[in-house]
Amino acid sequence: MNRLVKVLVGALFAAVVGSSSLANAMNVTGASQAMTIGDKTVTASDENGAKIKFVSDGKILRLMSADGTKDYLSFCSFDGIYSRVDYSVRALETADPAMRIFEIAATRDGKSCGYWLVGNHIGGAWTTYVSWNSFANLGFRTDRWHDLKATIENQQLVITSYSARGNMDWRAQVFWNENDGWFGLKRF
Repeated sequence: MNRLVKVLVGALFAAVVGSSSLANAMNVTGASQAMTIGDKTVTASDENGAKIKFVSDGKILRLMSADGTKDYLSFCSFDGIYSRVDYSVRALETADPAMRIFEIAATRDGKSCGYWLVGNHIGGAWTTYVSWNSFANLGFRTDRWHDLKATIENQQLVITSYSARGNMDWRAQVFWNENDGWFGLKRF
């Protein structure tokens, strides 16, 4: 709960103090091709070389140990409809700090219905650093149609939302807050 409070306070601070410039902490140094999971299993490695797998049944996506004995995190649609969800996953390599995080996006019929940044945190516990709820704290309207696009701009991760008419309606940068040892969002 203490981490959640820190994230919420950090997000509020970024929204109040934010400007159009990019925050400096955390440079994205590499990104894998996004892989659509569908109803199959995709394997990957964390930053320490440990094998993991992403497993989906079209409703829920699970991040599991490679042998399937541990379910680290599970993800489901934020819009309350748990069928026909397509999940895509890509690995992001960062510097300042050096990490491998996984970006997970959920869509249904061209509409975004979930977004997460997850990683192996201190002590080896998998955690969600950023989610759809994090965006809502910065004015993201969760009750509207969105098409989220994540891009790397000047080595920074930027999340942009487009309305059903194709107009940009929300934009934020993901950054690492060295003081809190946690991710933050800065809205443009």
